[in-house]
Amino acid sequence: MQRHLEIWGTKDPNVSAQLALAMQRNLFHDVGLDVSYKFIESGTTMPKDILAVEQKPFAFIQTPISALLLRDKGLPVKIVAPLADIGGTQQLILHPNVQLNSPKDLEGKRIAMAQDAAIYIAISNMARDLGINLRNVEFVDLLPHQQIQAFLDGEVDAIASWEPWTTGARKFGGQMYFSGVRSEIPDMEGDVSWLVDQACLIVSEEYIQHYPEEIKAILRVLHIATNLINEQRREVVKELAWFFEVTQYELIAAMRKNLYSMKFDNLFRIGLLAFRDFLYNEGIVSRMYAEQELYDTSLLRQIAPDLVTFSAKTAQPVPVVERPSVYYRQDITLSEDTRIRFLVADDSKVVRASLAQTVEILGGEVVAEAKTGQEAIDAFFHLRPNFVTMDLSMPGMSGIDAIKRIIEFDPATNVIVISGSDMKELREEVFELGVKIFIVKPFDPLLVAEIIGLLLL
Repeated sequence: MQRHLEIWGTKDPNVSAQLALAMQRNLFHDVGLDVSYKFIESGTTMPKDILAVEQKPFAFIQTPISALLLRDKGLPVKIVAPLADIGGTQQLILHPNVQLNSPKDLEGKRIAMAQDAAIYIAISNMARDLGINLRNVEFVDLLPHQQIQAFLDGEVDAIASWEPWTTGARKFGGQMYFSGVRSEIPDMEGDVSWLVDQACLIVSEEYIQHYPEEIKAILRVLHIATNLINEQRREVVKELAWFFEVTQYELIAAMRKNLYSMKFDNLFRIGLLAFRDFLYNEGIVSRMYAEQELYDTSLLRQIAPDLVTFSAKTAQPVPVVERPSVYYRQDITLSEDTRIRFLVADDSKVVRASLAQTVEILGGEVVAEAKTGQEAIDAFFHLRPNFVTMDLSMPGMSGIDAIKRIIEFDPATNVIVISGSDMKELREEVFELGVKIFIVKPFDPLLVAEIIGLLLL
């Protein structure tokens, strides 16, 4: 435990609040660790910075993008714990001179964004749901402080960044258009799941193998710091505002948009696999890494088993038929009562409207809509529909967990998954649970209605 350890973070309260607090209160010393720190401006540069130094940091705190980029560059690292859900801090802020009649008007605009920033996934998912062609949007590669200057100078129409930079842009009259978890788009206001993004503790496979006790000590300290942030937020803000070079008001406003938690759950898995698929499909990483290459929960389980709320297992292959944007199990029919009654669960108002079209074409009825997994469970037990459409990534509880509860209660329920990402592991897992159809967004309501109709008894 006397080995000197260097831990890297960013000058960013969303990603590195726990690390900064541990430094400020000397928490690592209290568990017998000799730790030094390095904080850089933006996590988007961290992979290059780590690869450039001969002595790699013992651990670093960043989003899954950095872990994937480093592995692809030959430095095998793994996520050993989540630290915070930061999707709400990832925002697109419109310049005060920009007026949009509809989201489609983003085409032709200039958006400042750091290269490989997670916010681009939120933008992509928003564009998918709302039919925007991102090839017609100009993205300008700028770091956060450069984005603010370009915003002030009127050189860009919007910035795609994170707190506290986004609050800075709003101070100069900017308007939040959407974040990873919230839409303020006129007539489309509400919670969304356009980005599941997490700050994570990341360590090399070599160190996981040779220094597990040191990593567990780091995890214990970060767990303490997480609890302090959640239980003593105002006191923590007073201590850290100077470090992050913002006012106490700006810091607490930024931190309120985060969920500081080390819970390793299915929602985290969905977000991680979505990052992997996105980076591979965009040609940013060279191969589709297996899920077990991306994280290791064993050390977190040892110090706080309640924080790991899923059991990763290899699903048994289920034979499926593939159609454009649709998969369904072979030789399966959907049980039909006298009426076709649907529960539609999706956090996107646009997707719920498309599903309502599908149900109308089928001659069915939407008896309830849900925006979260828990709302879906509550509505199911109250109304007992015979069809359920379920998004996998929704606020609070993942669709996977909601599906388990519903099918355990009534295995005959016709569950149809809706997913923005066609992730093989999750698709196989939900089919094994008893899901009958898997639909990839965006989808054609007429085609989906045709397939469901052919499978009805």
